[in-house]
Amino acid sequence: MPESNLTKNTPPDPPDEAQDTIVWEDERAMKLVVEMLAGNIVEIRPQLDFDRQLGFFYPYVESTLGIKGEEVVTILESLANKEILIPKFFEKLIRCPQCQSVNLRPSTSCPRCGSGNIARGRILEHFVCKFVGLEDEFVSKGRYICPKCKQELRAIGSDYQSLGLLYKCRDCDNVFNQPMIKWRCLKCSSLTAEDKINEVNVYSYNLNDSRRSWLEFELQPKPQLIEFLKQRGYEVTERATIKGRSGAEHTIDILATRDDGIVSYNIAIGVKIAGDEVALNDIFDFDDKAYDIGIHDKILVVVPGLRREAEKFASLQKIKVLEVRDLETVLASGAPKPSEGIKKEPFEFKSKSQLIEYLKQRGYQVEENAEVQGRSGAMHNLDILATKDDGIVVHHIAIGIEVAEKPVDLDKVFDFDDKAYDIGILDKVFVAVPGLSREARQFAQRQKIRVF
Repeated sequence: MPESNLTKNTPPDPPDEAQDTIVWEDERAMKLVVEMLAGNIVEIRPQLDFDRQLGFFYPYVESTLGIKGEEVVTILESLANKEILIPKFFEKLIRCPQCQSVNLRPSTSCPRCGSGNIARGRILEHFVCKFVGLEDEFVSKGRYICPKCKQELRAIGSDYQSLGLLYKCRDCDNVFNQPMIKWRCLKCSSLTAEDKINEVNVYSYNLNDSRRSWLEFELQPKPQLIEFLKQRGYEVTERATIKGRSGAEHTIDILATRDDGIVSYNIAIGVKIAGDEVALNDIFDFDDKAYDIGIHDKILVVVPGLRREAEKFASLQKIKVLEVRDLETVLASGAPKPSEGIKKEPFEFKSKSQLIEYLKQRGYQVEENAEVQGRSGAMHNLDILATKDDGIVVHHIAIGIEVAEKPVDLDKVFDFDDKAYDIGILDKVFVAVPGLSREARQFAQRQKIRVF
Protein backbone atom coordinates (compact mmCIF):
# COMPACT_ATOMS: atom_id res chain seq x y z
CA MET A 1 0.00 0.00 0.00
CA PRO A 2 1.34 3.49 -0.76
CA GLU A 3 2.01 5.76 2.20
CA SER A 4 0.23 9.07 2.38
CA ASN A 5 2.35 12.20 2.05
CA LEU A 6 -0.09 14.06 4.24
CA THR A 7 0.86 12.55 7.60
CA LYS A 8 3.53 10.04 6.80
CA ASN A 9 5.49 10.77 10.01
CA THR A 10 8.56 9.03 8.59
CA PRO A 11 11.71 8.63 10.71
CA PRO A 12 14.11 11.58 10.28
CA ASP A 13 16.89 12.12 7.81
CA PRO A 14 20.37 12.94 9.17
CA PRO A 15 20.39 16.48 10.65
CA ASP A 16 21.45 19.36 8.46
CA GLU A 17 23.25 21.86 10.68
CA ALA A 18 22.71 24.66 8.18
CA GLN A 19 18.98 24.36 8.87
CA ASP A 20 19.15 24.25 12.68
CA THR A 21 18.13 27.86 13.11
CA ILE A 22 15.05 27.39 10.92
CA VAL A 23 13.47 25.24 13.63
CA TRP A 24 13.34 28.22 15.97
CA GLU A 25 11.58 30.45 13.46
CA ASP A 26 8.43 28.77 14.78
CA GLU A 27 8.02 29.89 18.38
CA ARG A 28 5.60 27.03 18.98
CA ALA A 29 8.32 24.47 18.26
CA MET A 30 10.61 26.31 20.68
CA LYS A 31 7.92 26.37 23.36
CA LEU A 32 7.33 22.63 23.00
CA VAL A 33 11.04 21.83 23.34
CA VAL A 34 11.31 24.09 26.39
CA GLU A 35 8.47 22.14 28.03
CA MET A 36 10.23 18.85 27.28
CA LEU A 37 13.60 20.09 28.54
CA ALA A 38 11.89 21.15 31.78
CA GLY A 39 10.41 17.67 32.14
CA ASN A 40 6.81 18.90 31.88
CA ILE A 41 6.27 16.58 28.90
CA VAL A 42 8.16 13.26 29.04
CA GLU A 43 6.66 11.54 25.99
CA ILE A 44 4.42 12.88 23.26
CA ARG A 45 1.89 10.07 22.75
CA PRO A 46 -0.88 10.12 20.17
CA GLN A 47 -4.46 9.24 20.94
CA LEU A 48 -6.62 7.52 18.31
CA ASP A 49 -9.86 9.30 17.45
CA PHE A 50 -11.57 8.18 14.23
CA ASP A 51 -14.01 11.09 14.42
CA ARG A 52 -11.11 13.41 13.58
CA GLN A 53 -9.86 13.94 10.06
CA LEU A 54 -6.40 12.53 10.82
CA GLY A 55 -7.73 9.70 12.95
CA PHE A 56 -5.40 10.61 15.81
CA PHE A 57 -4.21 13.61 17.80
CA TYR A 58 -1.59 14.62 20.37
CA PRO A 59 -3.50 15.90 23.44
CA TYR A 60 -0.49 17.31 25.35
CA VAL A 61 0.79 19.23 22.33
CA GLU A 62 -2.64 20.62 21.52
CA SER A 63 -3.20 21.83 25.08
CA THR A 64 0.34 23.26 25.37
CA LEU A 65 0.48 25.07 22.04
CA GLY A 66 -3.19 25.75 21.36
CA ILE A 67 -3.12 24.22 17.87
CA LYS A 68 -4.63 21.11 16.30
CA GLY A 69 -4.37 18.55 13.52
CA GLU A 70 -1.84 18.95 10.75
CA GLU A 71 -0.15 21.94 12.43
CA VAL A 72 0.86 19.67 15.31
CA VAL A 73 2.11 16.94 12.96
CA THR A 74 4.15 19.47 10.95
CA ILE A 75 5.92 20.76 14.07
CA LEU A 76 6.65 17.25 15.37
CA GLU A 77 8.00 16.12 12.00
CA SER A 78 10.23 19.20 11.71
CA LEU A 79 11.69 18.51 15.16
CA ALA A 80 12.16 14.83 14.32
CA ASN A 81 13.91 15.73 11.04
CA LYS A 82 16.40 17.75 13.10
CA GLU A 83 16.86 14.77 15.45
CA ILE A 84 15.56 16.91 18.31
CA LEU A 85 12.77 14.41 18.83
CA ILE A 86 13.06 10.64 18.38
CA PRO A 87 9.99 9.02 16.77
CA LYS A 88 8.77 5.59 17.87
CA PHE A 89 6.22 3.60 15.87
CA PHE A 90 2.83 3.67 17.58
CA GLU A 91 0.18 2.51 15.07
CA LYS A 92 -0.56 2.09 11.37
CA LEU A 93 -3.82 3.51 10.02
CA ILE A 94 -5.37 3.24 6.56
CA ARG A 95 -6.88 6.26 4.83
CA CYS A 96 -9.54 6.57 2.14
CA PRO A 97 -7.94 8.14 -0.97
CA GLN A 98 -11.24 9.81 -1.86
CA CYS A 99 -12.23 11.60 1.38
CA GLN A 100 -9.14 11.00 3.61
CA SER A 101 -11.25 9.33 6.31
CA VAL A 102 -9.69 6.58 8.42
CA ASN A 103 -13.07 4.95 9.04
CA LEU A 104 -12.79 1.97 6.71
CA ARG A 105 -13.63 -1.71 6.99
CA PRO A 106 -12.34 -4.59 4.87
CA SER A 107 -14.60 -6.13 2.26
CA THR A 108 -13.68 -9.59 0.85
CA SER A 109 -14.77 -10.79 -2.60
CA CYS A 110 -14.20 -13.46 -5.19
CA PRO A 111 -11.07 -12.84 -7.26
CA ARG A 112 -12.83 -14.21 -10.37
CA CYS A 113 -16.20 -12.47 -10.47
CA GLY A 114 -15.78 -9.85 -7.74
CA SER A 115 -18.85 -10.99 -5.80
CA GLY A 116 -18.85 -10.58 -2.04
CA ASN A 117 -21.04 -13.68 -1.68
CA ILE A 118 -18.23 -15.95 -0.55
CA ALA A 119 -17.85 -18.45 2.29
CA ARG A 120 -14.92 -20.07 4.04
CA GLY A 121 -14.89 -23.67 5.21
CA ARG A 122 -13.65 -27.20 4.59
CA ILE A 123 -13.82 -27.99 0.88
CA LEU A 124 -14.72 -31.50 -0.26
CA GLU A 125 -14.33 -33.04 -3.75
CA HIS A 126 -16.52 -35.97 -4.92
CA PHE A 127 -14.36 -38.31 -7.05
CA VAL A 128 -17.21 -39.65 -9.20
CA CYS A 129 -18.77 -36.43 -10.50
CA LYS A 130 -15.89 -34.08 -9.64
CA PHE A 131 -18.20 -31.77 -7.70
CA VAL A 132 -16.29 -29.41 -5.35
CA GLY A 133 -18.10 -27.65 -2.56
CA LEU A 134 -18.26 -26.60 1.05
CA GLU A 135 -18.75 -29.31 3.64
CA ASP A 136 -22.14 -27.90 4.64
CA GLU A 137 -23.31 -28.36 1.04
CA PHE A 138 -22.77 -32.13 1.37
CA VAL A 139 -24.37 -32.60 4.79
CA SER A 140 -27.90 -34.00 4.66
CA LYS A 141 -29.59 -35.67 7.64
CA GLY A 142 -26.26 -36.55 9.21
CA ARG A 143 -24.74 -38.03 6.05
CA TYR A 144 -22.61 -36.71 3.20
CA ILE A 145 -24.75 -36.57 0.02
CA CYS A 146 -23.30 -35.08 -3.16
CA PRO A 147 -25.54 -32.13 -4.10
CA LYS A 148 -24.77 -32.74 -7.79
CA CYS A 149 -25.19 -36.51 -8.35
CA LYS A 150 -27.04 -37.32 -5.10
CA GLN A 151 -24.69 -40.23 -4.26
CA GLU A 152 -23.68 -40.83 -0.68
CA LEU A 153 -20.05 -40.25 0.23
CA ARG A 154 -19.06 -42.99 2.64
CA ALA A 155 -15.27 -43.25 2.84
CA ILE A 156 -12.73 -40.45 2.59
CA GLY A 157 -9.97 -41.33 0.18
CA SER A 158 -12.12 -43.66 -1.91
CA ASP A 159 -15.36 -41.68 -2.36
CA TYR A 160 -14.11 -38.14 -1.73
CA GLN A 161 -11.19 -36.06 -0.48
CA SER A 162 -10.80 -32.94 1.68
CA LEU A 163 -9.00 -30.01 0.02
CA GLY A 164 -8.63 -28.19 3.32
CA LEU A 165 -9.92 -24.82 4.53
CA LEU A 166 -10.57 -22.66 1.46
CA TYR A 167 -13.00 -20.07 0.13
CA LYS A 168 -15.84 -20.70 -2.34
CA CYS A 169 -17.86 -18.15 -4.28
CA ARG A 170 -21.57 -18.95 -4.08
CA ASP A 171 -22.22 -17.06 -7.31
CA CYS A 172 -19.61 -18.50 -9.71
CA ASP A 173 -18.52 -21.63 -7.71
CA ASN A 174 -14.87 -20.51 -7.82
CA VAL A 175 -12.74 -22.11 -5.10
CA PHE A 176 -9.68 -20.14 -3.97
CA ASN A 177 -7.11 -19.74 -1.19
CA GLN A 178 -7.34 -16.00 -0.53
CA PRO A 179 -10.17 -13.59 -1.29
CA MET A 180 -9.61 -10.24 -2.94
CA ILE A 181 -9.67 -7.52 -0.29
CA LYS A 182 -11.17 -4.08 -0.86
CA TRP A 183 -11.80 -1.36 1.68
CA ARG A 184 -15.21 0.20 2.18
CA CYS A 185 -15.14 3.80 3.47
CA LEU A 186 -17.80 4.30 6.13
CA LYS A 187 -17.84 8.02 5.44
CA CYS A 188 -18.16 8.29 1.65
CA SER A 189 -19.07 4.61 0.93
CA SER A 190 -16.37 4.32 -1.75
CA LEU A 191 -14.78 0.92 -2.34
CA THR A 192 -11.00 0.94 -2.87
CA ALA A 193 -8.68 -1.87 -3.92
CA GLU A 194 -6.10 -2.88 -1.33
CA ASP A 195 -3.16 -1.72 -3.45
CA LYS A 196 -4.73 1.74 -3.85
CA ILE A 197 -5.37 2.43 -0.18
CA ASN A 198 -3.10 4.86 1.71
CA GLU A 199 -1.25 3.82 4.85
CA VAL A 200 -0.45 6.24 7.66
CA ASN A 201 2.24 5.51 10.25
CA VAL A 202 1.56 7.20 13.57
CA TYR A 203 4.46 7.88 15.94
CA SER A 204 5.02 8.83 19.54
CA TYR A 205 7.98 11.13 20.28
CA ASN A 206 10.65 11.48 22.94
CA LEU A 207 13.30 14.13 23.42
CA ASN A 208 16.70 13.16 22.02
CA ASP A 209 18.89 13.34 25.12
CA SER A 210 22.05 13.35 23.00
CA ARG A 211 21.07 16.83 21.80
CA ARG A 212 20.02 18.18 25.20
CA SER A 213 23.19 20.25 25.71
CA TRP A 214 22.88 21.76 22.23
CA LEU A 215 19.22 22.59 22.82
CA GLU A 216 19.91 24.22 26.17
CA PHE A 217 22.56 26.40 24.51
CA GLU A 218 20.36 27.26 21.50
CA LEU A 219 17.40 28.30 23.61
CA GLN A 220 19.09 30.58 26.14
CA PRO A 221 22.79 31.50 26.00
CA LYS A 222 22.94 31.81 22.20
CA PRO A 223 20.11 34.38 21.83
CA GLN A 224 21.57 36.29 24.78
CA LEU A 225 25.03 36.28 23.15
CA ILE A 226 23.61 37.58 19.87
CA GLU A 227 21.75 40.36 21.68
CA PHE A 228 24.90 41.17 23.68
CA LEU A 229 26.85 41.67 20.44
CA LYS A 230 24.12 43.74 18.80
CA GLN A 231 24.00 46.07 21.82
CA ARG A 232 27.70 46.69 21.28
CA GLY A 233 27.25 47.77 17.68
CA TYR A 234 27.95 44.48 15.89
CA GLU A 235 26.02 43.16 12.96
CA VAL A 236 25.42 39.48 13.62
CA THR A 237 24.99 36.72 11.04
CA GLU A 238 24.23 33.15 12.02
CA ARG A 239 25.54 30.30 9.88
CA ALA A 240 27.55 32.80 7.80
CA THR A 241 29.04 31.35 4.62
CA ILE A 242 32.34 32.98 3.59
CA LYS A 243 34.79 32.14 0.83
CA GLY A 244 38.35 31.80 2.09
CA ARG A 245 41.60 32.73 0.42
CA SER A 246 41.93 29.13 -0.77
CA GLY A 247 38.66 29.41 -2.67
CA ALA A 248 36.87 27.04 -0.27
CA GLU A 249 33.60 28.12 1.34
CA HIS A 250 33.39 27.99 5.12
CA THR A 251 30.45 28.26 7.50
CA ILE A 252 30.88 30.20 10.74
CA ASP A 253 28.31 29.59 13.48
CA ILE A 254 28.16 33.28 14.40
CA LEU A 255 29.91 36.10 12.55
CA ALA A 256 29.98 39.49 14.28
CA THR A 257 31.14 42.52 12.29
CA ARG A 258 31.52 46.17 13.22
CA ASP A 259 33.07 49.12 11.40
CA ASP A 260 34.41 51.78 13.73
CA GLY A 261 35.41 53.94 10.80
CA ILE A 262 39.08 53.55 11.50
CA VAL A 263 39.11 49.74 11.84
CA SER A 264 36.65 47.04 10.77
CA TYR A 265 36.30 44.16 13.19
CA ASN A 266 35.27 40.62 12.35
CA ILE A 267 34.77 38.08 15.11
CA ALA A 268 34.37 34.41 14.25
CA ILE A 269 32.41 32.58 16.94
CA GLY A 270 32.28 28.81 16.80
CA VAL A 271 30.06 26.57 18.88
CA LYS A 272 31.25 23.05 19.69
CA ILE A 273 29.04 20.76 21.75
CA ALA A 274 30.15 17.24 22.58
CA GLY A 275 28.88 14.38 24.71
CA ASP A 276 32.11 14.37 26.70
CA GLU A 277 34.85 16.92 26.00
CA VAL A 278 35.53 18.80 22.77
CA ALA A 279 38.51 17.25 21.00
CA LEU A 280 41.57 18.78 19.34
CA ASN A 281 40.38 18.16 15.77
CA ASP A 282 37.26 20.31 16.42
CA ILE A 283 39.44 23.21 17.54
CA PHE A 284 41.79 22.71 14.61
CA ASP A 285 38.90 22.78 12.11
CA PHE A 286 37.58 26.04 13.57
CA ASP A 287 41.02 27.67 13.57
CA ASP A 288 41.66 26.49 10.02
CA LYS A 289 38.42 28.13 8.83
CA ALA A 290 39.23 31.43 10.55
CA TYR A 291 42.78 31.44 9.12
CA ASP A 292 41.59 30.81 5.57
CA ILE A 293 38.95 33.53 5.86
CA GLY A 294 41.45 35.94 7.42
CA ILE A 295 39.74 36.51 10.79
CA HIS A 296 42.02 36.86 13.79
CA ASP A 297 39.43 37.54 16.52
CA LYS A 298 38.30 34.01 17.38
CA ILE A 299 35.93 32.84 20.09
CA LEU A 300 34.94 29.25 20.68
CA VAL A 301 31.99 28.32 22.90
CA VAL A 302 32.44 24.74 24.13
CA VAL A 303 30.06 22.42 25.97
CA PRO A 304 30.94 20.84 28.32
CA GLY A 305 34.67 21.68 28.07
CA LEU A 306 37.96 21.09 26.25
CA ARG A 307 40.38 18.23 26.38
CA ARG A 308 43.80 19.20 27.67
CA GLU A 309 45.59 19.08 24.30
CA ALA A 310 42.74 21.07 22.70
CA GLU A 311 43.01 23.71 25.43
CA LYS A 312 46.75 24.08 24.79
CA PHE A 313 46.22 24.44 21.04
CA ALA A 314 43.48 27.05 21.56
CA SER A 315 45.79 29.09 23.79
CA LEU A 316 48.62 28.86 21.26
CA GLN A 317 46.35 30.04 18.43
CA LYS A 318 44.87 32.88 20.53
CA ILE A 319 41.38 31.42 20.47
CA LYS A 320 39.27 32.69 23.35
CA VAL A 321 37.50 29.66 24.80
CA LEU A 322 34.25 30.10 26.71
CA GLU A 323 32.46 27.37 28.59
CA VAL A 324 28.82 28.03 29.43
CA ARG A 325 29.65 29.37 32.89
CA ASP A 326 32.25 31.72 31.34
CA LEU A 327 29.71 32.89 28.78
CA GLU A 328 27.17 33.59 31.49
CA THR A 329 29.76 35.74 33.28
CA VAL A 330 30.47 37.66 30.06
CA LEU A 331 26.79 38.22 29.35
CA ALA A 332 26.25 39.51 32.88
CA SER A 333 29.16 41.97 32.64
CA GLY A 334 28.56 45.69 32.41
CA ALA A 335 31.01 46.43 29.62
CA PRO A 336 30.46 49.87 28.09
CA LYS A 337 28.34 50.04 24.97
CA PRO A 338 29.09 52.25 21.96
CA SER A 339 28.23 55.88 22.56
CA GLU A 340 24.68 56.69 21.57
CA GLY A 341 23.96 59.18 18.84
CA ILE A 342 27.19 58.72 16.90
CA LYS A 343 26.27 58.53 13.24
CA LYS A 344 27.98 56.22 10.81
CA GLU A 345 29.71 58.51 8.38
CA PRO A 346 33.01 58.60 6.47
CA PHE A 347 35.94 58.82 8.91
CA GLU A 348 37.82 62.09 8.54
CA PHE A 349 40.30 63.92 10.73
CA LYS A 350 42.70 66.81 10.22
CA SER A 351 44.88 66.48 13.30
CA LYS A 352 46.16 64.01 15.83
CA SER A 353 43.90 65.50 18.49
CA GLN A 354 40.83 64.93 16.28
CA LEU A 355 41.86 61.32 15.75
CA ILE A 356 42.23 60.79 19.51
CA GLU A 357 38.87 62.43 20.19
CA TYR A 358 37.22 60.23 17.55
CA LEU A 359 38.57 57.12 19.25
CA LYS A 360 37.52 58.24 22.73
CA GLN A 361 33.97 58.93 21.53
CA ARG A 362 33.79 55.31 20.43
CA GLY A 363 34.81 53.97 23.81
CA TYR A 364 38.55 53.46 23.28
CA GLN A 365 41.15 54.13 25.94
CA VAL A 366 43.90 56.08 24.22
CA GLU A 367 47.57 56.17 25.22
CA GLU A 368 50.00 58.41 23.34
CA ASN A 369 53.67 57.42 22.94
CA ALA A 370 52.88 54.07 24.54
CA GLU A 371 55.86 51.95 25.64
CA VAL A 372 55.06 48.28 25.08
CA GLN A 373 57.27 45.24 25.50
CA GLY A 374 57.25 42.79 22.60
CA ARG A 375 57.47 39.02 22.67
CA SER A 376 61.16 39.33 21.85
CA GLY A 377 61.71 41.29 25.07
CA ALA A 378 62.40 44.53 23.20
CA MET A 379 60.55 47.72 24.16
CA HIS A 380 58.63 49.50 21.41
CA ASN A 381 57.13 52.95 21.22
CA LEU A 382 53.74 53.37 19.55
CA ASP A 383 52.52 56.85 18.61
CA ILE A 384 49.00 55.88 19.71
CA LEU A 385 47.74 52.68 21.37
CA ALA A 386 43.94 52.45 21.40
CA THR A 387 42.30 49.74 23.55
CA LYS A 388 38.65 48.80 23.85
CA ASP A 389 37.10 46.01 25.89
CA ASP A 390 33.82 44.83 24.36
CA GLY A 391 33.23 42.52 27.27
CA ILE A 392 33.89 39.54 25.02
CA VAL A 393 36.95 40.66 23.04
CA VAL A 394 39.64 43.20 23.90
CA HIS A 395 40.61 45.17 20.78
CA HIS A 396 44.04 46.79 20.46
CA ILE A 397 44.87 49.20 17.65
CA ALA A 398 48.47 50.18 16.97
CA ILE A 399 48.60 53.58 15.28
CA GLY A 400 51.74 54.95 13.70
CA ILE A 401 52.07 58.55 12.51
CA GLU A 402 54.72 59.72 10.05
CA VAL A 403 54.92 63.29 8.71
CA ALA A 404 57.44 64.08 5.98
CA GLU A 405 57.95 66.42 3.06
CA LYS A 406 57.71 63.58 0.55
CA PRO A 407 55.83 60.26 0.43
CA VAL A 408 56.85 58.00 3.31
CA ASP A 409 59.09 55.19 2.16
CA LEU A 410 58.95 51.44 2.75
CA ASP A 411 61.41 51.41 5.69
CA LYS A 412 59.08 53.44 7.94
CA VAL A 413 56.09 51.21 7.24
CA PHE A 414 58.19 48.06 7.66
CA ASP A 415 59.49 49.26 11.06
CA PHE A 416 55.92 50.02 12.20
CA ASP A 417 54.68 46.59 11.08
CA ASP A 418 57.63 44.90 12.79
CA LYS A 419 56.78 46.62 16.08
CA ALA A 420 53.13 45.59 15.88
CA TYR A 421 54.06 41.99 15.05
CA ASP A 422 56.45 41.71 18.01
CA ILE A 423 53.85 43.20 20.35
CA GLY A 424 51.16 40.91 18.95
CA ILE A 425 48.76 43.56 17.63
CA LEU A 426 46.98 42.69 14.40
CA ASP A 427 44.80 45.79 13.98
CA LYS A 428 47.19 48.37 12.50
CA VAL A 429 46.63 51.93 11.30
CA PHE A 430 49.32 54.10 9.69
CA VAL A 431 48.85 57.83 9.19
CA ALA A 432 51.20 59.10 6.47
CA VAL A 433 51.59 62.77 5.50
CA PRO A 434 51.64 63.47 2.61
CA GLY A 435 51.26 59.78 1.72
CA LEU A 436 53.14 56.56 0.98
CA SER A 437 55.53 55.61 -1.75
CA ARG A 438 54.31 52.96 -4.17
CA GLU A 439 56.39 50.21 -2.55
CA ALA A 440 55.27 51.22 0.94
CA ARG A 441 51.60 51.18 -0.09
CA GLN A 442 51.91 47.73 -1.63
CA PHE A 443 53.57 46.45 1.54
CA ALA A 444 50.85 48.01 3.73
CA GLN A 445 48.12 46.33 1.68
CA ARG A 446 49.83 42.96 1.93
CA GLN A 447 50.24 43.32 5.72
CA LYS A 448 46.67 44.54 6.17
CA ILE A 449 47.68 47.95 7.49
CA ARG A 450 44.92 50.56 7.20
CA VAL A 451 46.48 53.69 5.73
CA PHE A 452 45.25 57.26 6.09
